[in-house]
Amino acid sequence: MPFAPGGEGFLGHNRDFREERLAMLDRFAASPEPVVRMRLPIPGFQAFVVNSPDTVQELLVEKAKSFDKSDMLRFTLRHLAGEGLFTSNGELWKRQRRLMAPLFAPKALDKYAEAMIASSRRVAARWADGQTLSLLHETTTLTMSIAGKTLFDADTFGEADEIGRALTVALEWTAWSAGRPLAMSHLMGRRVLRGLAPRAPGWARKPLADVIDRLQGPIVLFGERGRALAEAIELLDARVQRMIDDRRAALARGEAKEDLLSRLLDARDEDDGATMSDRQVRDEILTLFVAGHETTATGLAWTIYSLCKNPEVYAAVQREVDALEHDATTKDLGRLELCARVFKEALRLYPPVYIVGRDAQEPVTLGGYEIPPYSQVAYSAWALHRSPYHWPDPLRFDPDRFLPEREAKRHRYAWVPFGAGPRVCIGNHFAIMEAQLALAYMLRRARFDLLGDEEPDPSAATLRPRHGVQVKVRLRDALRAKVA
Repeated sequence: MPFAPGGEGFLGHNRDFREERLAMLDRFAASPEPVVRMRLPIPGFQAFVVNSPDTVQELLVEKAKSFDKSDMLRFTLRHLAGEGLFTSNGELWKRQRRLMAPLFAPKALDKYAEAMIASSRRVAARWADGQTLSLLHETTTLTMSIAGKTLFDADTFGEADEIGRALTVALEWTAWSAGRPLAMSHLMGRRVLRGLAPRAPGWARKPLADVIDRLQGPIVLFGERGRALAEAIELLDARVQRMIDDRRAALARGEAKEDLLSRLLDARDEDDGATMSDRQVRDEILTLFVAGHETTATGLAWTIYSLCKNPEVYAAVQREVDALEHDATTKDLGRLELCARVFKEALRLYPPVYIVGRDAQEPVTLGGYEIPPYSQVAYSAWALHRSPYHWPDPLRFDPDRFLPEREAKRHRYAWVPFGAGPRVCIGNHFAIMEAQLALAYMLRRARFDLLGDEEPDPSAATLRPRHGVQVKVRLRDALRAKVA
């Protein structure tokens, strides 16, 4: 198997990942190799990257049962997400997925639209004509409000900044810690213990299993970053516990609700009838709360940035939105197909979850190459989406790539912002509908004039715009009044 481009020196690709992450992924995008191996400084730690739609299909769909979520991902998200849907494996993941899937089925989405429009109105109501603002801040407040209301029937609007700062700290720690030699050494030690466990004497197996479980995440948080993470998690835990306590009290009074939080609290194991602990509920709430707002907020900010950089497309979207002559509802989604296409194209160029890892649980072949057990295998949506082998003129913003006839001719797994296979993002339809409705409302309310260029920032776990997309707001009512 060929080595990935770059990775020179003692630290190999670990240095590239730490210091020039997107440049490294750009080199992958320029490579025609379907699978490459990484040069790493720790003996015995093997990592590979699948780099074509065919091998992504093998990894995520055809041979998904041979892989679990990566130990590195679970390590970096342990304090934030615990054993939530994004990080859990095995029977726990299957049970939780079954439980939550009905809430995100397409037929269940109509009831969420009202909250999406109401939250859009609340955010836009704060704007003043000529005001300068960060679009990322506004879209984060918007999607956090939507996630809180639709998933947990909780009003997070007034707490958005405080919760947002805590989540930012946690996600930045996740990105900072991933791939560090300390984390890799930690995980190698855990793998050694897992290998020894089957041969341990009977009296040692339970203590050894407890140690192995404890080593899934950091044992101690060091330094200023560690203290900041601990404070952020403490704040998030307090907010979530307050929601759990309030909902348990409401359920005890017979005040049933149909949101996800109520479903989680009422869920019972099919075998023994046991309910979830508060810790399990907390992990799922934070997982879905983060996933339910962070990626869509980032995607919306990149969408409007891309529209500002492409005036002809912006004008076409504006015409589509104005043709409605009213605030959009789910009945109008078919008339907002360009809104959906520009969002998808923004996710192609700036995928919020831009690199994802899996761990091989058994010997398996990918792209004709043998992958040993316990190896880490990653794919990068950034590299796939910018590959000239699969996307003509890949750096050009072109929503027509997502016209139905062009999508039908393209490899299904050339575009994977939501993943694929059994672990495809459970909220993908939710996110696209949310983006269509929110984008339609914001563009109906205001025009955005870009105040500076942007660049993607890989320092957090998602690919946020480094400067937040600074814009000047021109309220369209005010513009019409001036013309009159």
